[in-house]
Amino acid sequence: MTDTAKKTILNHEQYSTILDFIHNYRGLAIDCELEMEQRFPEIHRQTLKSILVTEMGLRTKIHFSNYQANAVRLLRIFEDKSAHSFNNNILIDIACSERMSPVILCRIILQERYKDFQKSDIAELMKKPNLIEDEKLAGNVRQCTLSDNQEGPVVDIRRRCLGEEYEVKLKKMATDAKMAFFDENDLRRTGFDKTPDLKLVLPCLYKGCVVNWIESKALFGDAKTHRRYLYSQLSSYSNRFGPGIVIYWFGYHEEIVHLKENGPGLIILADFPSLEHLEFLNT
Repeated sequence: MTDTAKKTILNHEQYSTILDFIHNYRGLAIDCELEMEQRFPEIHRQTLKSILVTEMGLRTKIHFSNYQANAVRLLRIFEDKSAHSFNNNILIDIACSERMSPVILCRIILQERYKDFQKSDIAELMKKPNLIEDEKLAGNVRQCTLSDNQEGPVVDIRRRCLGEEYEVKLKKMATDAKMAFFDENDLRRTGFDKTPDLKLVLPCLYKGCVVNWIESKALFGDAKTHRRYLYSQLSSYSNRFGPGIVIYWFGYHEEIVHLKENGPGLIILADFPSLEHLEFLNT
């Protein structure tokens, strides 16, 4: 099955089955991602990856204070194991047993080992493990940063680039559709603070519904994520500019289309609107 034929819009049963798989998985997120692609071949790979990112981030947020409270114990475990081994996978094994992100575990271990260091110093050690005097710890930190696809400086850069990539994609598709629009930079220069990715110069119709703006989200839209964007962005766009479209490029849980918080005029899509469904004003 080609990627274009795979599902991105999920019903409650499909979404719940994926969440159960993630919640019950024991191991690294990078391995979970690979196994999800085998377990759910009918669902788009980017959809699965985006759901995994959200769930791993939520797990870290919920348990982070507990991770920090166990810093002394976690460091002791590493020191006990490393005293008898030169294995660079010790921290990886601890992360798996504690159901933690390897990079988060490294930060906690380094903060406990080097209590007098500033956050910026710890960040530097994460980026450059060769600066860590303890060779065993350095090797383990390096291995963790290479094995974690959810946390770390490289992951942050990749996610930022992904968001920018889909904003560029949106602008190209809108230009190809002969839409005239202002982008975020144009709107901010005119004094707007919260701005959609595209504000149409002239509204168009999508399946008979008025569209004044389009927002790009390079992720999967679950109910919690969508509500957060409603409160922080989308409702403001609707109040200021009128009806518009939000595109969740990696799909969405079908229930978010029916949320009462959406208000009138918010259209939710998983791709750029098809030209056959668009009507433009004659100028």
